[in-house]
Amino acid sequence: MYRLMVDRNGVEKLLNHSDVRFIDLPPRSGIDYQTINRDINSLPVDIQPPHKDAPRICILDSGINTNHPLLKNAVAESASFVEGEDEFDAAGHGTQVAGIALYGNLEECNRSNYWVPEAWLFNGKILNKHCEFNAESIESTLVKAVEYFVGFGCRIFNLSIGNENSPYDGKHIRGIAYILDLLARKHDILFVVSVGNFRGCDEPPVPAESWREEYPEYLLGDHNRIIDPAPALNVLTVGSLALHDATRGDLQRPKDIDHLAAAKANQPSPFTRHGPTVKGAIKPELVAHGGNFASPMRFEGKQWQVKDGEPGILSLNPNFVGNTLFSVCHGTSFSAPYITHLAGRLLANYPDASANLLRAILVNHADMPDECLSTFSEEVKKAYSKANGRRDPQTEVAGYGLVNEENLYRSDESAVLLMAEDSISNDSYQFYELPLPEEFLRRKKSARELRVSLSYTPAVRTTRLDYRATKIVFNLVKGRSLDEVQKHFHKELQKDKDKLSDTVSSKANRTISSELRSKGSVQCSKWSFKKLSPDFKWFVVVTRQDAAGWGGALSAELEEYALVVTVADRENEEARLYSQILQKIEQQVQARAKV
Repeated sequence: MYRLMVDRNGVEKLLNHSDVRFIDLPPRSGIDYQTINRDINSLPVDIQPPHKDAPRICILDSGINTNHPLLKNAVAESASFVEGEDEFDAAGHGTQVAGIALYGNLEECNRSNYWVPEAWLFNGKILNKHCEFNAESIESTLVKAVEYFVGFGCRIFNLSIGNENSPYDGKHIRGIAYILDLLARKHDILFVVSVGNFRGCDEPPVPAESWREEYPEYLLGDHNRIIDPAPALNVLTVGSLALHDATRGDLQRPKDIDHLAAAKANQPSPFTRHGPTVKGAIKPELVAHGGNFASPMRFEGKQWQVKDGEPGILSLNPNFVGNTLFSVCHGTSFSAPYITHLAGRLLANYPDASANLLRAILVNHADMPDECLSTFSEEVKKAYSKANGRRDPQTEVAGYGLVNEENLYRSDESAVLLMAEDSISNDSYQFYELPLPEEFLRRKKSARELRVSLSYTPAVRTTRLDYRATKIVFNLVKGRSLDEVQKHFHKELQKDKDKLSDTVSSKANRTISSELRSKGSVQCSKWSFKKLSPDFKWFVVVTRQDAAGWGGALSAELEEYALVVTVADRENEEARLYSQILQKIEQQVQARAKV
């Protein structure tokens, strides 16, 4: 391996040289020793506990070391469900997960020295000191633990566990996943679950020689399917993206490159797993940063090895006494709690929100990073799509994408969030007219965007191929009047309920097809427009259809759902979307009052 400084012409010549195997930039981004070794005395003296009414998040893991200075004021209740072990964290995993669930991006918190817990943490120990669970009793243990903490008002549960002996086989959902689907519906709670880690396999040998050189094709193999409980339908399943590409050693000795990472920033982590789940539903739905793999470059035949924990993300050190406050870790276990953190902040903003609404808002704000779109070559994309019913590999690995937090918690004049929680009976449809102002519908060429997401929590039955007792879906349609749209939609409904589609369905402006998104219990699509017309009204139509023969018996007469729409006009410097939409809604309310 050689390090060279060359211009563009030199790179072209090297790429065409028969003796050159690969060319890459040196690693640049990572977590240095100074960050990890922060002096405890430099932390704020009085880190306040969360507000008494703050959201309550339960970490179901290996326990939490509740005396960590950045956790001790935020942990409310602890309980062990592991026989013969107390509630504390001998494995270290749960404490690292808890730190991310509480603070989110610890690198940002550390840079600003801003440590403000916005949620209460509840500590449920379900993994033993070896970070393992009892496969024979884990389902009953989970039921016991969840119902215990529901009694304390916990609404969000983080579950960064996985059964490597139970990859999803494309058939029935069983095991922990089935239990979570039942509990999510019973208690109106949000489970955030990791996809599970891929550590390599012998049959077939993956990697055959190098994590780096064989990346990313092995991400799509059958050996790399999501593992229990990631296939659960009524939870949010989270995959992982790389954040850094340099180890601490690389940063300390920049002229000596000992390791090279498999993935670039915002590409899928080399250990993340792929979906889909039952009947082709998108899994994972979301991704967050969870780390990378770095292989040794100076030892021939050793590139199947990886640097322990690096390049990773920053979290808390469970063994901080006489040691560092922080640690570096990698794994999908640590991408999931970031989504848990975002869900907790959303619940603080919308304390009455259902689990359906939390899921719908988070997915509504997800974008596929450009780096994910370019991870797989065009040849790989075409081959995968042809072999898997026109599915995209990036969606299989990253779902709807990475949550964009810019307007996650509040609207502004260029992006407005509309929300509704409602219920619907079987074989019926409901119309929502979008209050789009004329300025947004202008004919002048400029970029605008509509995002629509829907979430519901169906009853499920593992012995049925359909799994879902009922199916609720949405479609985006437009017309000159509600009457026109209703007549058209009713006509289409009579033809084939299973093939309803958006009337705005051009591949050029829609991210996920109605057919694909409708397979899941949380669904989203984004439409991008350059030209619109004020002559048309826009509607979201929600429909429900119970599974024939058995679905009605398990379903409620009125099934609840959440619908979220984001209207965005970000390129318009004079946008007044929020004011205009608010005025339009007020006019509609006044008109109804007069009637």
